[in-house]
Parts: sequence; C-alpha cells; structure tokens
Amino acid sequence: KWYRKSAEQGNADAQFNLGLMYDNGQGVEQDYAEAVKWYRKAAEQGNAAGQVNLGTMYSNGRGVEKGFVTALAWYNIAVANGEDEAKNLKTSIAKKLTPEQITKAEELVKEMTKNNPKLLK
Repeated sequence: KWYRKSAEQGNADAQFNLGLMYDNGQGVEQDYAEAVKWYRKAAEQGNAAGQVNLGTMYSNGRGVEKGFVTALAWYNIAVANGEDEAKNLKTSIAKKLTPEQITKAEELVKEMTKNNPKLLK
C-alpha cells in the first residue's frame, strides 16, 4: 500500500520496489506486465536497479516481447550509472548478439538518453 502511494507520487525507489513485488508475486499477484510498468518508471528516472531489472525482463521476455538488443541497451545504461551487476549481464547477453546487433543497442542507448537525459544520473 505504501510503496504504491509513494510510487504513484514519482518516487523511483518505491517504483522499483513495487516492480519487484509484482515480478516476484510478493504481497500482490505476480504480474510481469505490471512489473515492467513500474521498473520502466524507475528506470526512466535513472534508477540503475530498475534499469537492470527492465533489461532482464526484455532478456527473458517477461511482460514484454523478448528483445536482446533492448536488454543490452538497458544494461549499458545501468553500467553507465555504476550498477556493477549490469556488467556481467551485459557481457553475457552480448555473447548472444551479432556485432550489428551490438551496434544497434549502442545506437538505441544514444537515442534513449537523448530523448530522456534523466536516464543517466
């Protein structure tokens, strides 16, 4: 209840935690699409943990269409924000991609950060 109130008021940490709750079915019914919604809100405010988890949702196709390029883009942004966990995830997913797809992910990062400078803290 309190996470939701705070999340709805724009608190990125609460948004991340609410996403985690939906992702894991803690205190709410598990709902990946709802988890993605809250992770995205946190990620768009520069919350690195939200960026990692959003990337993982894309990597696994949970709540969104599976997309390794988009996942890599979110991991790259999280790494730029100092999220150590994202480094290993980035390396792991990059092994599944072609050089062209990696370039596409890098271009996506540039576009995303240009459209929303708050992605980077």
